[in-house]
Amino acid sequence: MTDRAASLRNRLNKNLARLSSWRQRDGVTCFRAYDRDIPEVPLAIDVYEGEDGLRRLQVVAFAPRHGGGAGFVAEVEALARVAGEALGADADRVYAQVRERERGGSVEADDAAASASSFFVREGAGRFLIRMGARRDPGLFLDHRTTRRLVAEACVGRSLLNLFAYTGSFSVHAALAGARRTTSVDLSASTVRWAADNLAANGLAPGDHRVVADDVFAFLEGEGDRYDVIVLDPPSVSRSRRASRDLDVQRDHALLLRRCVARLRPGGAIWFSTNLRTFSLAPLPASLVVEEVTATTVPPDFHERPHRCFRIVPRG
Repeated sequence: MTDRAASLRNRLNKNLARLSSWRQRDGVTCFRAYDRDIPEVPLAIDVYEGEDGLRRLQVVAFAPRHGGGAGFVAEVEALARVAGEALGADADRVYAQVRERERGGSVEADDAAASASSFFVREGAGRFLIRMGARRDPGLFLDHRTTRRLVAEACVGRSLLNLFAYTGSFSVHAALAGARRTTSVDLSASTVRWAADNLAANGLAPGDHRVVADDVFAFLEGEGDRYDVIVLDPPSVSRSRRASRDLDVQRDHALLLRRCVARLRPGGAIWFSTNLRTFSLAPLPASLVVEEVTATTVPPDFHERPHRCFRIVPRG
């Protein structure tokens, strides 16, 4: 075993011990087991334990800026095997990716795993469909576990607009907590179908919980309804021929927030989050009260800060 493999195994054992009481108390079955804890082992390792009791791992390696090459990929595969052994996942349930930065700052993911797997996991009261091996992301962002709970608590008896909704996890939790209605908007038709599958898997009626495949800018401009709670969780950068415009969260977040305020009911709140590491919040109108709640929303299984989160409400 190489020094890096031994270091990874030791850290995984320490992390499992550190997180054990928290996981048992909160019933957490999907969690980040390793978050680039050791600079020489630049991995993120997420555990997804299915309803069938089997564990699957997503192992994401961050290649050096000069490029990793074949040797780096081989080492990632070896480290992924070590992670599987330490975390109780058979080799055919470990899915490894190498992500490299390309020009323009975009991130490309290459799957080292050849097969794919679909299964359901539990988070709180909700069931969520996970797809591993065939896509860049498996369908449930673990860093927003706490944010989903906080938003759900704010949605009891109220309405939710979930923008850049991805697979609809915020909407599922809000609906199960007692939201009167939810609307989930995402440009991708495939993820909108995935969100609909998640809502159906939780017995949530489509009439009360609709999903919309649309560009968020266009939706906000054309939508006439108002909502009590709005979740705005855009990607850092997005470019699509189907969108009305390219998205850059640093450049565009103030515009998006202004349009969200226009869709907010009196007494409502916007939950805005971004995973852009260099993000700087633009000056917003004095009529808004902005509270950064990142210290509350980042869960204990993340070593590095995965996002920043703000709760924004109209003053008075």
